Amino acid sequence: SSLSDEILQVTSLSIFLPPSHALDISFNSSVAVAPLHRRRRFKSPFQLFVRYLVFSGEMAPRWKGKDTKSKKDAEAEALKEPMSKIISQLQSSLVQSNASGFLSDNCVHLAVQAEQLDLLDKACFGRPVRNVEKDTYWFQLTLEEAFYLCYSLKCLKINGGADTIPLNDEELWCYFKSKKQAFPFFYKAYSHLRMKNWVVRSGAQYGVDFIVYRHHPARVHSEYGVLVLSHDNDDDLNGRLRVWSDVHCTTRLLGSVAKTLLILYVNKNGHSDESPLCLENHAIEERTISRWSPEQCRERSM
Repeated sequence: SSLSDEILQVTSLSIFLPPSHALDISFNSSVAVAPLHRRRRFKSPFQLFVRYLVFSGEMAPRWKGKDTKSKKDAEAEALKEPMSKIISQLQSSLVQSNASGFLSDNCVHLAVQAEQLDLLDKACFGRPVRNVEKDTYWFQLTLEEAFYLCYSLKCLKINGGADTIPLNDEELWCYFKSKKQAFPFFYKAYSHLRMKNWVVRSGAQYGVDFIVYRHHPARVHSEYGVLVLSHDNDDDLNGRLRVWSDVHCTTRLLGSVAKTLLILYVNKNGHSDESPLCLENHAIEERTISRWSPEQCRERSM
């Protein structure tokens, strides 16, 4: 089989392995899997180091700052004000103000006051687009961000237009699907990361779907570049990483900026995606992929 077939074969095989075990997987004419303490060496010119694990942020965070003290200060501030606390404050503020946005093609616009502007920035939702009047700002949310605030946090209402009544969850779901065919997969991945208190931003700059941070991007560097794939036959998603050059380019690019490629496989488990209720039946599998380094497997001279 081709190298791309071998990659797909291994990723399918690793589903059945315990997620708590870190694995070394190398590609040769015969696929082989070995635990870290029983590494095998292959002569294939194309080898990858793949770790299959429950996505829990095992990488050491890289806090921002010019020196050690400023980096420690950034970490201390993040610990003092965790993302879960900021999200809770934002949720409470939007509920109290009865916040309402409206659909605008492939995004949602939301008018906010100065307090909510600060909370949206701290929680890393959307981006400000313009100042309408004194202390009133327009914020632009992506489809995933808007639906997360509306459906998961239940702190935002979304109208069909500037002067219409709020849409219900099913109506929003259908609209977002009409604008983005793979929206159910992307939203499942987005909400999965957000519920773990990761900050999720667009990864277009790095050729991936999302970039995730441990806290606000002003305080810490991002750790993972995320690609959303599916075990279902979805050509829009699964057309990526089918050939070796795709894997090579993606891992090299992310590696050059000190990020790890995280693959989120969304499995519909035979359920349709006609309603947001399907999200309860969708499952996510997490894989990280990085370049294989000979030094990691080479025996130390005694």
